Amino acid sequence: MNNTNVTAFKDLQFAPLAEGSPVEVAMLWGDPETGPAAVMVRFPEGYQEPWHSHSATYHSVLIKGDFQTRSKDTDGTTVSEVYGPGSYAVQPGGAVHAEINAGSGELVALVYFDGPVDFALE
Repeated sequence: MNNTNVTAFKDLQFAPLAEGSPVEVAMLWGDPETGPAAVMVRFPEGYQEPWHSHSATYHSVLIKGDFQTRSKDTDGTTVSEVYGPGSYAVQPGGAVHAEINAGSGELVALVYFDGPVDFALE
């Protein structure tokens, strides 16, 4: 028996991350309440996330666009270089950070959470 399930990008069901948010997510698999779970995320051109954290560690692969990440550490704010498609990032649970769409056009990334999919403003 073949259980293959393929969904074209154009057929993914994107919805705002939260009411009024310009960030959109499409649930790919898993349970976002408990994790693990994977989502596709879209940032509009020029979008800069507010400082936030997630309770779970996440792994992401940039599909389209360019991104830059900011993180808070004991010495202040750290800003990364700009990364392009195919770049892989791991963000530990509890780490305060904010991503930036640093390119022209939308940013699209695949994000895998090893626990709940949550978002806590800092």
